[in-house]
Amino acid sequence: MNIVIIGAGPAGRFAAMYAAEKGNDVTLIEERFIGGKCLNQACMVVCAFSDVSRHLLDAENFYDIGVIDSVPNIDYTKITKTIRDTQKKIRKIITQETVSTGVEFIQGTASVDADEKVVIVNDEEYPYDKLLICTGSSPNIPNIRGAENALTYRDTLKLKEVPEKIVIIGGGSTAAEYAGIFSSMGSQVDIICRTQFLKILDDPEAEEYIVSKLLKNTMIHENVNIQEITDTSVVTNYGEIEGTVLLATGVTPNSEIVKDIVDCDERGNILVNDYMQTSNEDIYAAGDVIGGILSTPVSRMEGMVAIKNIIGQETRADYSLIPMTITLPYDVSYLLGTDVSDEGKTIKLPGAAGPGSFWYTLKSRNGFTKETINLETNEINNILAITPSSNIALPYMIKSIKDGNKANDFDNFLEIHPSTDGIFKLTEYYKRYL
Repeated sequence: MNIVIIGAGPAGRFAAMYAAEKGNDVTLIEERFIGGKCLNQACMVVCAFSDVSRHLLDAENFYDIGVIDSVPNIDYTKITKTIRDTQKKIRKIITQETVSTGVEFIQGTASVDADEKVVIVNDEEYPYDKLLICTGSSPNIPNIRGAENALTYRDTLKLKEVPEKIVIIGGGSTAAEYAGIFSSMGSQVDIICRTQFLKILDDPEAEEYIVSKLLKNTMIHENVNIQEITDTSVVTNYGEIEGTVLLATGVTPNSEIVKDIVDCDERGNILVNDYMQTSNEDIYAAGDVIGGILSTPVSRMEGMVAIKNIIGQETRADYSLIPMTITLPYDVSYLLGTDVSDEGKTIKLPGAAGPGSFWYTLKSRNGFTKETINLETNEINNILAITPSSNIALPYMIKSIKDGNKANDFDNFLEIHPSTDGIFKLTEYYKRYL
């Protein structure tokens, strides 16, 4: 089978390798860089910056309690250069990994002729039996006067120095992550939210903990109307806030390539069925371009579901329990999905004083974990964890829940302290006291 995949991010690249290993003729087309938005603009960039951020905050804490006698200075230009150098190395590695499976990797801007069933790149035609669209997303630019004056996540590696003041527009994970990064590096940060900060968590206690314990030099402005963005400020209905402006206002799908070929919703997300098939039976789509829960693992899962259905292995995506993390000095991990529920009793325990949190114990910054448990069925319906290792713990927990384990079924689970014990301790608490 001739399969053409457009977009070499997590959804497209893993799908391409899988299909090639199954004996199909696979062409993977990428307009710019292999690895997609995750490696080149978003997730990996945030992780790289956050490593530096955590080092600075740890050093500051050690200095405050007298363990070390100085706090390091940073060279922002050196940080961004090293991130770019590392990205180049990773791109080289994953390109080799991809083509070694038999994938033909093409770089260039693609167009689709659905009538002839070909994709055109650099005046070359690539015929397909099935086409998979994994073109991802781009920063959403809101309809605000002067929005062109603002930066987006694509621009953080282009800055020459840490801004003295930065104004972040948006109330979601990206806004929180960049607030944590730049505030640790010395910026005064203002976050402007149209409604509520971190509404996705739906937990005022978690929001308060994040703002007071995990974000330094940061002011949150909720329920604000923005009138104009200048090159040095944001003008709101409450007045003007000065600083370099960074948009963190979500993303928009890169669906233009097939917008006249397949059905899309009003926001431009490609509409797919349970098998990732579009309104055109020979075209599938996966990842950010279809909307939904936007994360690298979800995109990868959707790409694999699409390609398995393309080659005749019928399967569906599992959106029942999806672990999500906001990368801050402590990971803030939570659940999304069709099986997440607030039904039951919510219990809470403080985080363990182990690696990553021991030296903050005197400042009462150990984080916490909450679980919501159905008292009649013993089912764990929701989890929120603010701990150094919560991004490791939640996937283990989800696996246990999907395997049928309930709140009183974890006696045979032996964790590596403190990776998951902050969560599993809650199940022990539940058995003893509820």
